[in-house]
Amino acid sequence: MIFFNSADLMEEIEALVHRHPNKLSIETMESENKGYEAQVAVVTYCRDRKEDDKSMFRILLTFGQHGRELITSELALRILSILSEEEFLPKLDRKSMNSTLDKLVIKVVPMENLNGRKRVEAGDLCERRNGRGVDLNRNWSVDWGKKEKDYDPYEKNPGTAPFSEPESQIMRKLALSFEPHLWVNVHSGMQALFMPYDHRNTTPDGSSSVKMKKMVNDLNYRHFQGHCMTGSGGGSVGYLAHGTATDYIYDVAKVPMAFTFEIYGDESAPAKDCFRMFNPTNLTTFKAVLNDWSAAFFTLFKFGPQLLGLANSEESAKWVSIDDYLDGYLMSRRNRYGKEMEVFELGLQEIRSYFRLFMLSCIILMFMFCTRISKSKLQRPNAPVLPT
Repeated sequence: MIFFNSADLMEEIEALVHRHPNKLSIETMESENKGYEAQVAVVTYCRDRKEDDKSMFRILLTFGQHGRELITSELALRILSILSEEEFLPKLDRKSMNSTLDKLVIKVVPMENLNGRKRVEAGDLCERRNGRGVDLNRNWSVDWGKKEKDYDPYEKNPGTAPFSEPESQIMRKLALSFEPHLWVNVHSGMQALFMPYDHRNTTPDGSSSVKMKKMVNDLNYRHFQGHCMTGSGGGSVGYLAHGTATDYIYDVAKVPMAFTFEIYGDESAPAKDCFRMFNPTNLTTFKAVLNDWSAAFFTLFKFGPQLLGLANSEESAKWVSIDDYLDGYLMSRRNRYGKEMEVFELGLQEIRSYFRLFMLSCIILMFMFCTRISKSKLQRPNAPVLPT
């Protein structure tokens, strides 16, 4: 068997953290709802433990949201092994990458859905839901509960309410407290590099969307020869998904770059052969998936900060756009006061518009004032010349 079981994989990760305390740390977050409990391990990579440095670029990666997608957690282990320098990528410029990694804080959730993973290991190889039958990628609040014509309650049960599941509660708390610049939710089932939205068949407007498109296109051609599907999840896979994590992270948590990566899929597998459909079954393919996607993630680590203009620039720490200021203010208020403050996001676009109109009005008035002064100077008569 080429895959670790869940207990052995987490043991490998804990041992890795123990061997590299100057780079890695681990914590376990817990939550409970109506007798159902969940634990989520979070590994933090940060050199010399500078996690509280606000100039650092923050990345949040989550793997294993669906129990049957075992290959995703294996990729988490590989990325952590490379970050700790126990494994290496071929053709990786280590000096350049070290310079990049010095400026990053990366939080990795290797196995978000541990309870669901245990059900898979017990023999239910098609199980994607958590320990009480809820699809964690339908349990978030953006467009929650909407059912398409092909709705399958076994596959897509959204739960009794948004964030009814402890795993989703933990991930929301982690995202809102960490405030990442970049998020990736890693799945399997196909090869794809998706950006928002999942609940619409369009991508967002604005400069952030342009940067995300540039990033996924670059990764696709640099590492996968253009074979990956790209675009919005809702516009590419043939169905809309409501209540997904990535849509919440982008729309509500206001993370500027939010992606869903699908790292493997066997379209020739029979519908009932879920293990083969979602996971490579031979060692050669297994290694190729981990190598190719590890390389893609390290490209993301390098160019993500550059695309957002937050790399190698002291000025970027000093000058903040009004949009970023407002996002940061509202995020900090929500972090402090909880879910009640999410109402502020509903008016964020209007607040931005008023600020822009105010600034534009000030510029126009300043221009008119300066023009008037210039004209008055030109029209002033020459002073008389006094006799000597």
